[in-house]
Amino acid sequence: MEAKRIKFERTGGFAGIRLAADIKLDDLPQEQVHQILELLDDLDFDQLPEQLTDNRQVADGFTYSVTVISEKRQHTVTTSETAAPEKMSSMFEILTQIARQQARKKK
Repeated sequence: MEAKRIKFERTGGFAGIRLAADIKLDDLPQEQVHQILELLDDLDFDQLPEQLTDNRQVADGFTYSVTVISEKRQHTVTTSETAAPEKMSSMFEILTQIARQQARKKK
């Protein structure tokens, strides 16, 4: 999957604050793009179900929605932090950091 953009959203948490970003991979440093694309490949992201859930309810837990957009298609996965595969948690950390940087630039 040759990703061009990633729409990322994190909701929930203690304060219930929504963090969202529309990330154009061309705008990121090459190293970061490589990291993200590698994680997407390792996860077989485009093969994941749209909903990744488990039965564990965590008070103040985060819910994540990631949409990867390529020239030919887009695929969205929504999951909680407890249901996400470990490799996905690494991707969430990177995307959260980028979303925070974008939010600071908009202020």
